[in-house]
Amino acid sequence: MSAFQPYAGVYEFHGQSFNWRCYATSRLHEVRRKDHEPLPPPAAGRKWIAPADASHDPGIVLLVDEDVSDISQILLQISPPADGAGIGAASERSA
Repeated sequence: MSAFQPYAGVYEFHGQSFNWRCYATSRLHEVRRKDHEPLPPPAAGRKWIAPADASHDPGIVLLVDEDVSDISQILLQISPPADGAGIGAASERSA
């Protein structure tokens, strides 16, 4: 897959929900802030990766299919919970 496709989801950390959305060139199963560790173990056939150019998004990790070796993402956002105790991030990166 080479065209950017939209992906979105929600994850919980310490009882708070974080919404994420992103456009990526490979299937994203989840996006998390790196400081929200420990990361859950990936399901069979999936792996956690950091973006290749961490200067754009040094604080995120991506859950992708195990066979993904190259991914580009743009317009990444992780929305904070309703009480404002989170961060948002925007990025633009090319492979």
